[in-house]
Amino acid sequence: MSIKKTCSEELVEGLWTIEFGSNAGVFGSGVIVMRKGKIEGGDASYYYIGTYEEPNPEKPYPSVFRARIEAKPFLPGAESVFKTYNRSIILNLEGTFKDKDNAVAVGIPEGIPEMNLGIRMIRRSEAA
Repeated sequence: MSIKKTCSEELVEGLWTIEFGSNAGVFGSGVIVMRKGKIEGGDASYYYIGTYEEPNPEKPYPSVFRARIEAKPFLPGAESVFKTYNRSIILNLEGTFKDKDNAVAVGIPEGIPEMNLGIRMIRRSEAA
């Protein structure tokens, strides 16, 4: 017996690659899994844990979303895209799903209001 997903789940759930850059001139990439309102992922120095608000299923594209992610370093001396070292960062993001496999987002790290981040997301696999 299979469980039918809601329209909003079908919009976002799956494995996503991400490319990001900050106004500090530092860029990076990583992967995230979005499933049932939760985000998990990471890159070469940080792992990510967070949540997202599912987009409105009545208006799928473009569809606005919000997320809150904590990026935690797992390597000694890890530098963030904001040029901070060995520091966990909480990001508040707002973004748009342009279609079922592409999204963009912008965010500001808590406690560093002069910094910002841009993200491009591509879904590589839908959730099972």
